[in-house]
Amino acid sequence: MDLDRTIGEILRPKRIAVCTAWGSPFVWTHGAYNMMNLERPKDTEVRFFPGFGWCPARRHMDGVERALSWGATHVCFLGADQMHPTDILVKFSDHAANGWPVVAALVPCRGWVKSDKIDKPFIKIGWKWKDDNSNKTGDCYNTDYMKLVDPADGPYQEIVSTGSGALMFDVNLLGKMKKPWFTERVSDDDYNRTASMDTTFCYRLMVEGGARILCDLTIDIIHLDVFPIDESYGDRFKDWPKWKAQEALHKYL
Repeated sequence: MDLDRTIGEILRPKRIAVCTAWGSPFVWTHGAYNMMNLERPKDTEVRFFPGFGWCPARRHMDGVERALSWGATHVCFLGADQMHPTDILVKFSDHAANGWPVVAALVPCRGWVKSDKIDKPFIKIGWKWKDDNSNKTGDCYNTDYMKLVDPADGPYQEIVSTGSGALMFDVNLLGKMKKPWFTERVSDDDYNRTASMDTTFCYRLMVEGGARILCDLTIDIIHLDVFPIDESYGDRFKDWPKWKAQEALHKYL
């Protein structure tokens, strides 16, 4: 028992660098207040770092570089356009102490995602191996061998990939990975960017870093957004109680 406690204390994050790889000089007010009120894990130093750069990959890279210069033991990406349970860093830290070098929570998507495996909008996306496909590893993940995380399978699940909206990892894993740690995929035909920079990085933490990834489905995250509203919304949401609108915005503040 004492040995387990000692190991847990060794694995527990000592310095968490929270990185918000945000490209705009303007931030969401609710997201900013929420982050100000996040609980700090006991005996852990927490500092927030921006990530600057010309694209999401560079902004993530910049945030990690700043974290390493500070001497972080763990990097935690949190979206600046999100609201998190105030104990998210405490939960992530506890999971790390229990032997999980990478911990994640799922963030609802904004509307539809381009994938034939997704049949409704606003879902939380995380990927697990389909059946026994854990040997189908490679430089870039292939969702043909994966299935979406199903909350019905339990509150804590091992996954192979998710986005960086709520993702914490041990910085020692970076030493096992090729640089650049974050890269963009751009189509040769129309020069459109495929939004896979963060999911590929998460997958590489497992493949190159040799890490197991825990997904905590008890952590509910709100993804803030502004979207066009027309007169049809009155009928679409007529069964939505008035108090629900305020409850959603005031959650986690």
